Amino acid sequence: MKNHNSSHGFTLVEVVVVIGIMTLFAAMVFRVFSASGAGQQRAATDLQMQSKVLNSQNRIVRIVREGTDFIIPGLGEETPALFFTDNENNIQVLYQLKDAELSKSTGKKLYKLMHYQVNAKDFNIGSPVFDPKMSSLIAEYIKEIRFRVSSANTVNVTACYATGHTEFQTMFEVGLQNSGALE
Repeated sequence: MKNHNSSHGFTLVEVVVVIGIMTLFAAMVFRVFSASGAGQQRAATDLQMQSKVLNSQNRIVRIVREGTDFIIPGLGEETPALFFTDNENNIQVLYQLKDAELSKSTGKKLYKLMHYQVNAKDFNIGSPVFDPKMSSLIAEYIKEIRFRVSSANTVNVTACYATGHTEFQTMFEVGLQNSGALE
């Protein structure tokens, strides 16, 4: 006759306890992997944003270096827009434009940094016209940007970029390459 209480047989209670422990273990493993996936996603998003910040910084540097003289802000002043002239006496403008779509999706007040050029030869001082179609996008995700002219041919740019969960700050200096007398 066989003994049903042998060490090789399991009772229903033991089976339920083992299944419960395995379920808890599986839930913990799932949480670890899902948290790891979310962390990797956030890191990838942050890396992508850092790349956008660097690209926009490079665009600002290229545009400003083509200038010959700062108009606004004045020396030692700080403003959210930058006006300067180029070799052909055109006026170049870097200005902020509210980005309603990004502001709504992130829940933060965000701007685009735009570039506009006023051609001196086509400009009518008696009837100045601003054509927004002539503006080009320089940067997105701007929470705040400030331009401070620190010398006759140098501007400091301080910018805060933001996504829904992260903010990036950058500060850099740009010098005019075309300033001074032309030979």
